[in-house]
Order: sequence, then structure tokens, then C-alpha cells
Amino acid sequence: MLRKLGTLPILTVLALADPLLAIAQQTKPPTGPQPPQGYYGPGPWHMWGGGYGWPHWWLGPIVFVLFFVFCMAMMFFMMRGRMMHRHRGDHALDLLKERFARGEINREEFLEKKRDLIG
Repeated sequence: MLRKLGTLPILTVLALADPLLAIAQQTKPPTGPQPPQGYYGPGPWHMWGGGYGWPHWWLGPIVFVLFFVFCMAMMFFMMRGRMMHRHRGDHALDLLKERFARGEINREEFLEKKRDLIG
């Protein structure tokens, strides 16, 4: 019984779909100038007709400059991160040298940890 009731909405949609599609496809005849058959010259129906493309020529160079600035900023921050990481490694090596100088660690520990820090 439930299967029969489940198919009822589907059948209703299918029965109403064809008339609704026929109504939706009815269009009014176009108004305004129409291009002649096989005509590809300038005009309101052409891509560059009426000067719609050229007023925004300046956007290309601006986008190029912004992309270049973005790439340079990314490179700057990536190099800065590498420098900060290298600086931390130098700081750790300095602390290790201080611990060795104070006698907190012996020579073998110092060399092993130094090798680990330097890689």
C-alpha cells in the first residue's frame, strides 16, 4: 500500500511536467535590431559591439601587479619563516654550549645533541 502511495507523487509530477515545460518554452518574439543571417560584423549583438570591452582595459595590468605583489609577499613571509626557524636553531645551540661550559652535560652528550640540532 505504501509503495503505491509513494509512486503517486512521482506519477503526478510526470503527468504535469510536459504541459509545464510547454508553457515555459513559449517565448515572445525578440524586439530590437536583429543581426542578418550569417552576419558577424560590429553591432549590439557582437561581443565588442558598442565599446563594451575596451572601457575596462586597465583591469588587466592592475590584476597583474596585484598578483605580482601577492607572490612577492608570499615569498617574503616564507623566507622570514625559514630565517626565524634557523634563528631558533642557533639559539638552541647557544644554550647547549652554555650548558656544556657550565659542566651540566659531558662531552658525549654535548656532541650527540649538537649533531641532533645541526642535522
